[in-house]
Amino acid sequence: MKKKKSVAKIIKPSQPTDLEYIKLFNDCVIDKDYLGAIDKTIDDQINPNKSKYTDISDLVAGRNPSTTANSFYGFAPGFALNTRPLTTNFSNDPFSFPINKSPFQFKNPFETSINDFIVAGNQIPWYFIACAHYLECSFSFKKHLHNGDPLTNYTVKVPANRPKVGHPPPFTFEESAVDALKLMKFNEISNWNLPTVLRKLEAYNGFGYFKYHQINSPYLWSYSNQYSKGKYVSDGKFDSKAVSKQMGAAVILKRMEERTLISIPRH
Repeated sequence: MKKKKSVAKIIKPSQPTDLEYIKLFNDCVIDKDYLGAIDKTIDDQINPNKSKYTDISDLVAGRNPSTTANSFYGFAPGFALNTRPLTTNFSNDPFSFPINKSPFQFKNPFETSINDFIVAGNQIPWYFIACAHYLECSFSFKKHLHNGDPLTNYTVKVPANRPKVGHPPPFTFEESAVDALKLMKFNEISNWNLPTVLRKLEAYNGFGYFKYHQINSPYLWSYSNQYSKGKYVSDGKFDSKAVSKQMGAAVILKRMEERTLISIPRH
């Protein structure tokens, strides 16, 4: 009796590789018809709220908001990548505050420490939070960063019953955003290079486009040469002819780099 030859099973990748993300970004050409809309979004929504996104990044890292040099994160990638924050125990930090309090409490400007001048390579870039805020909430500060549900109650859509902050609704945008980012363990990432930024943004929406339909996700690439059509019009329902009307996060970041507003480390 002849033995059957074993056939090696080909396992399809579930997401792009680091090099694929870098190439997609470097080769990305923004549709000129949308440049005005993208610039307006950057100027009217993203840049004016940079300090708010930075404060949320500080809170996720367990740092006192608005006192670090991380507003320069992304513009000086070498410095950002080669430094790490000192360990901060949020509950023991004399300048910390409960997450359900206002995050905009400033300490005495003369009370500084070495932590105040360290740019953390493992701190979530403010522009990542800005893109997630656009894609999930259309820049509304009345919605959960988790999925766009209203802050007047716990989340209903996946992930449901969030945030877990020790008190019932309503919630502030800041405390819910910190819960969302920690829930996805973004606070544990040690290197926010370009592939990480793009991969984690795509993870917000899922890798179904790449894995099941072999197209680039409009969540990242809409309004560019890297995407033409195909969209999930509802959970689990893919329409190959539908076209996303939302600008992609990678396209926003590409335009911000073109305007020298940020510089994202490639490795």
